[in-house]
Amino acid sequence: MTYDVSKLSGDKRHTIAVNSNIPRRFIGMEPNDIKDMMGAFSNEIEDWITNVLEGNVIKQLGGIGVTGVGLLFDGGPGLGKTTHAVVTLMELIRRLPEDPKQVSRIFGTGNTEVGRSFRSIYYLTFPEFVVRKKAVMEADNETKRELYEEMQGFHGRAKDDNLNVRILVLDDLGKEYGSKYVDASFDEILRARYDKGLPTIITTNVLREKWAAQYGEAMGSFAYEAFTRIQLGAKDLRKNG
Repeated sequence: MTYDVSKLSGDKRHTIAVNSNIPRRFIGMEPNDIKDMMGAFSNEIEDWITNVLEGNVIKQLGGIGVTGVGLLFDGGPGLGKTTHAVVTLMELIRRLPEDPKQVSRIFGTGNTEVGRSFRSIYYLTFPEFVVRKKAVMEADNETKRELYEEMQGFHGRAKDDNLNVRILVLDDLGKEYGSKYVDASFDEILRARYDKGLPTIITTNVLREKWAAQYGEAMGSFAYEAFTRIQLGAKDLRKNG
């Protein structure tokens, strides 16, 4: 079912294949691929994509329960959480209108049309995010500013709005936790993005009802506010093809 990315418009192709950091093994996958593997593509995901495309999610004023709300994919290993997350990103880009003004409205860029440097979507594993954050502190002066601005873009507070990632995937949350630094970093980026109306997509083995015990009561409550939960079933994709 995988589609030919080369047939997308130039900007969409560039976003998915060049500018998103999505692992190449996923490029071109679509909801029908998930239906073949899992039997269904969640209606909650479809509703979320529709809300984004209607301009209701990213950087809107008001809209409690919609603005800045992302997706939380939780469940055991091998259930396709990463696949769901990246297909959601790619499908959103694939369904974008061709009119640049409409795209600008969806991503909350004001009257500025998005260009090739704009980070509408971006994929990171959470361990990779922690490594990049530490690299800012360890970099020499020559590279520190660039790394710092990139990190600010992940948080949604870069001076260059092109760097403010509109939809960020943080994959594999739970593989790096337990230190005060990592826990604080996790708390900071999720709250910063949500406060700025920028949705985050999380994949994790830590079930949402266990977040309070794992990350504290405040973060446990936040998980219910800032995400639509997609709990995946028991079919291990790595064993079933």
